[in-house]
Amino acid sequence: MNRFVVLDVETTGVAYSRGDRIIQLAYSVVEQEEIVHRYSTYINPERSIPSFIQSLTNISESFVEDAPSFAEVAPKLLQDLDGAYFVAHNAEFDMGFINEALEDAGYPPFKGPMIDTVELSRIAFPTQDSFRLSQLAESFQMNHLEPHRADSDAEATALLLMEIFQTFSKLPLLTLQQLERISKDLKSDIGSILMIWINKKMTVKEDDFDAFHGIALKHETSFDEQERAEADIPSVEKFLKQTLNNEDHMKTLIPEYERRSGQVEMVEFIDRIFQENSIGLVEAGTGTGKTLAYLIPSALYALKHGESVVISTETIQLQEQIVKKELPVLQDILSFPIRSALLKGRSHYLCLQKFENLLHNDLADSYDRSLSKAQILVWLTSTTTGDVEELSLAAGNTRFWSEVASDGSSCSSPSCPWFSRCFYQRARKKSRQADIIVTNHSLLCSDLVADHQLIPGYSTLIIDEAHHLEDTATRQFGDKLDYLTLTQLLNDLTSREKGPWLPENLRNRLDEKQINESKQIEEHAKILRQEWNDLFLLINQYITKSMSGKNETGRLSKVIHPNDDLWSKVLEAAKRCDVVVKQLFVKLNHILQSLEDVIQDNLSSSEDQGDLDWLYTIYSQLEQQYVNFHKLVLYHEEDSVYWLELETRGPKQSISIQGCPIDISEKLADKFFAKKDRVILTSATLTVNGKFNYMMRRLGLEDFPVETKQVDSPFAWDTQVSFMVPEDMPLIQEAGEEAYIEAAAMQIFRIAHVTKGKMLVLFTSYDMLKRTYRLLKTMFDDSFMLIAQGVQTKSRSKLTKNFQQFDQAILLGTSSFWEGVDIPGSDLSAIVMARLPFSPPNDPVFKARSDRLKQEGESPFMKLALPQAVLRFKQGFGRLIRRSSDRGIVVVLDRRIVNTRYGKSFTKSLPDIPLIEESMSEMEDRIEKWFQPNLIENVNKE
Repeated sequence: MNRFVVLDVETTGVAYSRGDRIIQLAYSVVEQEEIVHRYSTYINPERSIPSFIQSLTNISESFVEDAPSFAEVAPKLLQDLDGAYFVAHNAEFDMGFINEALEDAGYPPFKGPMIDTVELSRIAFPTQDSFRLSQLAESFQMNHLEPHRADSDAEATALLLMEIFQTFSKLPLLTLQQLERISKDLKSDIGSILMIWINKKMTVKEDDFDAFHGIALKHETSFDEQERAEADIPSVEKFLKQTLNNEDHMKTLIPEYERRSGQVEMVEFIDRIFQENSIGLVEAGTGTGKTLAYLIPSALYALKHGESVVISTETIQLQEQIVKKELPVLQDILSFPIRSALLKGRSHYLCLQKFENLLHNDLADSYDRSLSKAQILVWLTSTTTGDVEELSLAAGNTRFWSEVASDGSSCSSPSCPWFSRCFYQRARKKSRQADIIVTNHSLLCSDLVADHQLIPGYSTLIIDEAHHLEDTATRQFGDKLDYLTLTQLLNDLTSREKGPWLPENLRNRLDEKQINESKQIEEHAKILRQEWNDLFLLINQYITKSMSGKNETGRLSKVIHPNDDLWSKVLEAAKRCDVVVKQLFVKLNHILQSLEDVIQDNLSSSEDQGDLDWLYTIYSQLEQQYVNFHKLVLYHEEDSVYWLELETRGPKQSISIQGCPIDISEKLADKFFAKKDRVILTSATLTVNGKFNYMMRRLGLEDFPVETKQVDSPFAWDTQVSFMVPEDMPLIQEAGEEAYIEAAAMQIFRIAHVTKGKMLVLFTSYDMLKRTYRLLKTMFDDSFMLIAQGVQTKSRSKLTKNFQQFDQAILLGTSSFWEGVDIPGSDLSAIVMARLPFSPPNDPVFKARSDRLKQEGESPFMKLALPQAVLRFKQGFGRLIRRSSDRGIVVVLDRRIVNTRYGKSFTKSLPDIPLIEESMSEMEDRIEKWFQPNLIENVNKE
């Protein structure tokens, strides 16, 4: 095919201009999809190598002391590069460094074709979780023993290049042709290589793909209807006798199976609730096997009664686990087939009509958008769902996805040419035919708001992660507005580099009067942009003049008081915006109607229809923004709370306006639970002090016939966990926040040296996290990796992956890390809670609910603050032990857990584990013994 020099360099840093130099150069030459030559050498950088680089690469000063200079190896490199492609993983860095080194040595820079394997991996493998070389090498089982060594990296990159080419060569002709059109916008010079595969495929018949409108898709799969009519559905009692209670039989299906009595109890309890047409709450301890415990009675009930059972979860992680892991296990132990479907909100699914339009005509084209289009084209040859969760889009392309995602205006009627292939319609059709529908709390509550139009009718429901239901319902019944969204929509509508805002082909369809009206739209949009800007600057003043403090993410927050004099100025500006928005809608509606009439009366091109669809999408999004603006600024409902959040970094207009009901228990009771015949709510954390009262009250279940059950965890908590509180920690109320943070940092430092890292530190305040992080940075040396949420990144999954990659790592996290993080085994040995997880008193929703309880003569602390904190505490505690072989320690630095009356509420909600209170010095000895197997006996009893 061609010749490729696949190269990698190790350097003393990232900037040649600041004196950084190459310390190792390696490359593999690839021809005819084989490595035909390898070259590797250390290079004397004629400067010292930083200790961090020595640690990262394992290249010490002695390795390069007698090595050649770059000038000495440059002729050999240039000879091998002559007539070849320059290939590297993140090629811009390697090529840039090499070229600067070449010029410094007196040679011309390389100007030949270049291929970046990061970019091509994104396109060829669009569903990969990570595009780091080490993780790609692991995915494709490549021999990559020494990451961050140029010779190993170059070898792995060469193997990766061949894997990419193998994948591309198998793509259908239509996909290759679309990629070739996009290739001019990519960094990699791949166009001529794509043409080779295109020419080979011109005469090959392809039956494996569905070709439509120039796009290749994977053929749709359908349900298998065989055996269903004849299936004899056993009772739960009989099924348990044949399966879970028959350990020998189960081991033939699942070799590692162990009978868990709690799992069987839960199956029997759920079956009874179903038979009684009732509501049941089940708290199932970690390790119970609760997912399979509710899937079994759900499947048997659905098949016996011929109706769907809906299973709802909060997190995507659990949804994926149910679909990819638990349902296949269920199918293995069933003697008959079961049909399941995963159903999410519309915005999760690709709209093929929108995507086709953007492929042909993208008015906001850019490199990132082109890369995303290429990823989607390849993904379409393998996906059967069109669900964005499968896809690793290029960073920062959330906005692009919003333009191609399904919504209420897309693919919703048979007149759409893509209707029969529409992923959203396909998911809905599959769910209508399914025995078990897996969905999420967000869609469950959206379905409630949309009067049950989103999920096929059902009467039986399992709510897993049920402790999240109130917060999710509150969000779904609420609204949000920000400065940027409307501004971007106006820019999309009227900002063009050249010429009028309306695409020329549409403008040519209008008469002179309508063209003048289109010009007025541009003027109205300009005025609205200014009024919108003024409004948010006034809102900024309102926040900063009467600020109520920072929330747990570090943003400034302020509850809106409509009768406040300062707010009246904001309302005046809002009313001016209201007038301009209405004028804009009138003009836009006229133009849309005119274009619709003209295009329907005449033969129109796909470009005309695509541009008109784009205009309708903008109009629809503007309408939604106006609805939110009206609800959140102009008109406030009495039983709701409204607040503002300001980013501390960024423009003054970086503000969001939010609103939600103060109490949703009555709505859940009347519109949700009263309309269902059978409901199970389950979680590992539903009780406080062994009672379900708090959860029942918050969810509006007090007037329903409810049965409850607690299923204990099978883990041996007293031998798997050591639970400690240092008695020499100060109380924050007495010592002050600064002294408390200093003491906490010292305790974390001391514990980490005993546990060798492997520690998750949980905070309730982003501000305290940052201040603790800054202190710890000065205390730890390079042997410990300190990772902090909001410092390196806010992404929980990225932070967790980074944490697991280092031997001695410490991860600092806030609210989202108290639950939903699964780090099993030896990667996590210690959890430190900086403070008991009470909600910040200035949180707008929490404060509004507290005020409401006060008005009703109740105690906000006992009825709201304490139960919330206990449930979150249990979640945080549960991060440590995820399986029977896990062991570790939990250290609570907040001594309120032992010296207040309410502290017992936290300890009583845990399994029976001794709480050890002693000095930090004594704790260090105890922790050291705990992690030495020959010394662990009776450590909790000493």
